[in-house]
Amino acid sequence: MLPHFLEDVHAIEQIYVRYCELVDAKEFDRLGDVFTPDTRHDYTRSLPGVFVDGLAPLVASMHHNLGVGSHCGATHHNVGNFRIAVDGDEARAKVNYYAVHRGLGRHEGALYSMWGLYDDELVRTRTGWRVARRIYSSLLTEGPAVTSRD
Repeated sequence: MLPHFLEDVHAIEQIYVRYCELVDAKEFDRLGDVFTPDTRHDYTRSLPGVFVDGLAPLVASMHHNLGVGSHCGATHHNVGNFRIAVDGDEARAKVNYYAVHRGLGRHEGALYSMWGLYDDELVRTRTGWRVARRIYSSLLTEGPAVTSRD
């Protein structure tokens, strides 16, 4: 029982590592490696009233806020302090993140740093674990918000 549980925990940790890799490479169209098609993201703890329902709107949002034409250049995302509870084909995870973003355009050279928490529900799919629901909390920021086109 324990080895299978540890395999699940490791696989779930790798989902977060994959997320960081994809975002930093700006390969947003591959976020299906991390999220379910019907994923739901609650950003209201950081951005009042903001929910993103579905993988396609999430990918579009990432392109808009971090992709070509945004004020965001290179990024570096890190995750740690994994708290994972597996129950069969479902899991809960709380994972701390740190992300730094280099500004472009009117924010040229500026750095925007964020520290926060992913509070997630995951499901086991035919292709592995995926995040189905995320409550996103940005607990601390520093620098100008370079993650948009505004």
